[in-house]
Amino acid sequence: MRSAITRAKRRGRLGLWQRRLTIIALTAIGVFASYFFTLGKAENYQHLVAATISVFGICALIADWVVSRDIKRGGGVQAMRSGGTLSTGPGAMAGRLWAQGEGFRLHGLNTEARENFHEAESLFKEAKDTEGVIESMISLGKLERARNQPDDASKKFEAAYNAASAAKNRTGMANALLQQGYLLIAKKSSDGARQAFEEAAKLYIEENSRFGEANAALGSAEASMQLTKTDEAAAAFEHAHFLFSQVGDRNGEAHALYCRAEIDRQQRRSAEAQNRFERALTLYRRTGDFLGEAAVRLAMTDILRRLGRAPNAQATALEAADRFRDAARRVGNSPMLAGRGDIRRAPIRFEIARSHGAIARTMLAESQDDSLEARLLIGLGEMERMGGRLEDARMNFERAIQLSKGTDKLPILADALKGKGRVEMQKGNSRGAREVMKEAQNHYKNAGGARDAAQTLMDMGQIDLLVENPDRARVTFAQARTMYRGLNEIGLEGAALRAIGDLESQLGRLPQAQQAYAEARGLFRQAADHISEADSLLMIGLLSINVDNATAAAFTIQAGRLYKAVGTVEWNRRAFSLARRIK
Repeated sequence: MRSAITRAKRRGRLGLWQRRLTIIALTAIGVFASYFFTLGKAENYQHLVAATISVFGICALIADWVVSRDIKRGGGVQAMRSGGTLSTGPGAMAGRLWAQGEGFRLHGLNTEARENFHEAESLFKEAKDTEGVIESMISLGKLERARNQPDDASKKFEAAYNAASAAKNRTGMANALLQQGYLLIAKKSSDGARQAFEEAAKLYIEENSRFGEANAALGSAEASMQLTKTDEAAAAFEHAHFLFSQVGDRNGEAHALYCRAEIDRQQRRSAEAQNRFERALTLYRRTGDFLGEAAVRLAMTDILRRLGRAPNAQATALEAADRFRDAARRVGNSPMLAGRGDIRRAPIRFEIARSHGAIARTMLAESQDDSLEARLLIGLGEMERMGGRLEDARMNFERAIQLSKGTDKLPILADALKGKGRVEMQKGNSRGAREVMKEAQNHYKNAGGARDAAQTLMDMGQIDLLVENPDRARVTFAQARTMYRGLNEIGLEGAALRAIGDLESQLGRLPQAQQAYAEARGLFRQAADHISEADSLLMIGLLSINVDNATAAAFTIQAGRLYKAVGTVEWNRRAFSLARRIK
């Protein structure tokens, strides 16, 4: 996508300067021609005619600059032709730049996203749109946090808070404090985080924003848990659960229930813990959140073990490992996550799951069956990889590889190699990743695992993208799609099409990308994978910004409605926020 954006910008600049150079050239020709046609006239008369022509040329340049500036602010010529009444002016263009920047950020295109956010912030200031300025600053802060630049992110969130405070925008102040709280949680600054969340909660209450208040309560509970203030954490988790249930955020409910159940488990209240874990599991299943489902199953393993139900505990631990693996397949290596945002929400879930994983690993190691321990290690490795702990993930995969040596364990060995390959990809070692993935694919073929072989093709296609070989990536994704179709795996065939859509959008082939996303959406609908269907709709909408803004807004709104129906309210609100700025 970077090269496509660069080419597009270059084409835009060339068109602009070609037009203006043409005006200058015609003016110069006119001046020289005036002297030819006024031969024999007085010298002052000749200079007067030349000067008049020069003034007309300068006026034409000024008019071109004014008109081009207005068209650009209105979203460009294509946007003007998109049908319907479109908002124009610096504020409208700023909104579209911001929305487009959010799309870049989702794709991991940090440089392009930063450029868009900075330009949007400047235009929002010119339009005196304080809310837009705050949104841009917060987006820049999130971008810096994703780049592991916490100090820069903190400065952006502080600037957003100050701008909101000056404008007496309480929602903006609360949003900035919420992001600052998340940042402090990651830095293990629990006292500061709790203070930020509590201040944000007060502001959300004043604005009657239950969703915001719920997120603040969830963050405050996590900070209290880090401070070992268990009773306060339990009360905050219960309050967050109540608020999330009021606004219909099933993922938020599940997070609060899971963390609250962990407190019950630690206090040996097994019946209460199991009840809450089961309710959280039901909610995670509804939203298709495999990562959350895996974490709950891992926690339930310990309860079953304490009750003396060893076979059930062992089976539940392996189910958790399989769900972690399923989550890794869905998330893959793309920043576009299913149920997006939930990997970053309630990050304490990773710490809880990590402790349960250690207990489950000890239990499976005692079974003297290396394949069982290897399966769990692969699941835990994928969990650590998605949580950003790449070295811990690599160690889990390496140990799983050692435990799965032998002809009867080829599929497990292949899974472990594939996990290791994904870690190498995230570290930027594309060559090493390809070698490991190729070895994994060979093991899958030898073991007769067609489904896993197809998934390995998907991973290899991502590697092709990393080494900038898009033609091979397209062929690889198409092969994976054909294999999935033969296996009647409708949802996975949709995932292959979505990968093709991502590829085409990166190459700037927008019609082809939109077609792939549209076909993927149809398959996701057949497979009842509503989260992925909403993702596809959102992508079609984001690709249409400044090409057909009416269509972009319509698809984004449709995606938002589907997110709400599924219960991912965070993305419902984000989609509608994007649609509001696109119009």
